[in-house]
Amino acid sequence: MEHIAYQNDDHQSGNDGQPLSRSAYREAQRRKQEEFDRRDRERLRAEKRYAKEHSEPEYDPEQQEAVVSDKVNRLKTRLNWAIFWLVLGIIAVFLILFFVEF
Repeated sequence: MEHIAYQNDDHQSGNDGQPLSRSAYREAQRRKQEEFDRRDRERLRAEKRYAKEHSEPEYDPEQQEAVVSDKVNRLKTRLNWAIFWLVLGIIAVFLILFFVEF
């Protein structure tokens, strides 16, 4: 069992079209994995560098509390209006069902 895998575009050791030996195939796979690992490390370093350079500015605690309280107040108002419209809709449905005979 001298030849295991056949050559394709990724594993060309020559232009003779002969099948690869097991050791040649393993070596090609090892080189391919090492190249992938190297590119992955470079990508991770670039992502970390980008994250450091483009991080959002920090707010001081007073500004952050003001922003949070504004968001909470806005959400409270929206929820109050949603509850109002739901109650109004429920009342309208009950009135329709009470006065309309089927």
